[in-house]
Amino acid sequence: MRKRILFFTTKNDMIAIFNMFCELVSFEIRIVAINEMSNSINVYYSIEELPHLGQLHSNNHCSENYIILKSDIPIEVNNNIFDNRTCIFFSPSGFSPDEECLIHGQFAMMDENDTSKELMKAMNKVLKKCCKCVRGWYIGNEATQLQGIKRFITIGVNEPPEYDFTF
Repeated sequence: MRKRILFFTTKNDMIAIFNMFCELVSFEIRIVAINEMSNSINVYYSIEELPHLGQLHSNNHCSENYIILKSDIPIEVNNNIFDNRTCIFFSPSGFSPDEECLIHGQFAMMDENDTSKELMKAMNKVLKKCCKCVRGWYIGNEATQLQGIKRFITIGVNEPPEYDFTF
């Protein structure tokens, strides 16, 4: 099983992916924002609830981070860092502030346990069904239409274009 999945998606792509994902897992999920600077916990029960979904306020990947876990599992916060083993990590894909670039997102399994494996297996299945796979990167349907129109950022907007993803 893959422990990390990299993808390029738009807001509409992510909504479609998460709707299908929620139908596949055998339990209700919640999405928890990771803010390592405070102990505040922001919990969302739907992908549409995420603030500014599809837009990243930074010019780098992994600038906004979440965990996806069963809705009945307590959220553990230790030393200002979320420490939840039965979840998967989620960093959304989105447009740069100037909307000239689409920055990649990722899903990652942090610990191998039954719940994390089920979450990752379901997400992998949905991405295979909903996205085009190019050299191990999943590209959402709407994102695919942006080929040649927008830069596809693998590291950061300020990095040279040779680091961009190309089809």
